[in-house]
Amino acid sequence: MLNIGILGALGYTGCEIISYLTKHPKVKIVKLWDKEMINKKISSIFPEFKNILDIKIQEFNIKDLKNIDVVFLSLPHTVSLKLAPEIVGKVKLVIDLSADYRFQDAGIYEKWYGIKHEDKKNLKGAVYGLPEIMRDKIKGAQFIANPGCYPTSMILGLYPLAKEGLLKNANVIVDAKTGASGAGRKKSNDLLAKDINENIKPYKVNKHQHMPEVVHFLQNEFNVKFNLNFIPQLISLKRGIMSMIYVIFKNKPAKNLYPIYKKYYGKEQFVRLYNKGFYPELKGILNSNFCDLGYLDFLDTNTFLIISCIDNLGKGAASQAVQNMNVALGLKESMSLL
Repeated sequence: MLNIGILGALGYTGCEIISYLTKHPKVKIVKLWDKEMINKKISSIFPEFKNILDIKIQEFNIKDLKNIDVVFLSLPHTVSLKLAPEIVGKVKLVIDLSADYRFQDAGIYEKWYGIKHEDKKNLKGAVYGLPEIMRDKIKGAQFIANPGCYPTSMILGLYPLAKEGLLKNANVIVDAKTGASGAGRKKSNDLLAKDINENIKPYKVNKHQHMPEVVHFLQNEFNVKFNLNFIPQLISLKRGIMSMIYVIFKNKPAKNLYPIYKKYYGKEQFVRLYNKGFYPELKGILNSNFCDLGYLDFLDTNTFLIISCIDNLGKGAASQAVQNMNVALGLKESMSLL
């Protein structure tokens, strides 16, 4: 039995991780850390855990790691950077759900997150945790950088094209919509809810911090340069992401592209392909670890459409973190996820 600690247990992703791990037959949650609600039982804060998990919230102490095997860092960006150096190497596995270790190039991180990266050692050793693409590197890893939610939806949609060298010099436009939980559980969320109720609200147009994550990963892994324009929008839902990914080729590929997706995802348990011309929808992926990909066909002579749907709290965060844990530690990959 693996002993688990979750740092940032009271946030959306922390609660999601708890939900998945309380159903996991090979783990036991023994520590929940946060800065608020100290000494209160998690079940008194979130009644859904009553008689399932009744341990108390504690303030993090490095001494707590003595009997811990796996630590999930469910913390805001830039906060993990201060704590990861204290934890990595003291437990079997650390999975960080922030952006602090997703970029091998510290300069890109510093530009987009506005803070100097002072943990180059662990940055170099962190594995980008997208199992469908990085499974071989995740196996046996000690430190995993869990991908962002938008990047997960975009990268899984673009990966087969990148792998086949078809993204070279293409123009990619992503129109993506997400629910309010994408902003995290913050004190400003009441105002945020009023802003997006019965509304669609574009934000950070072509300035979102997840843009460079997509470009950086695909260029580093597949040596392919392409242009990306990204228009994120908040919609009046709690959770879910739908990314409409338009790939505009300079010259239309001579071959049918749908078989390429079958080639790379045909045996993947958590990527579900819709037949060419058919559309996935958010209801199909909510509260799950699935990424549903659909349409996968040309709209006109040079424009290829990919519709990618994930749950931002699931495949975009918590369930993917659990999937990464399973892969890294040699457990059945789908354990507690199906």
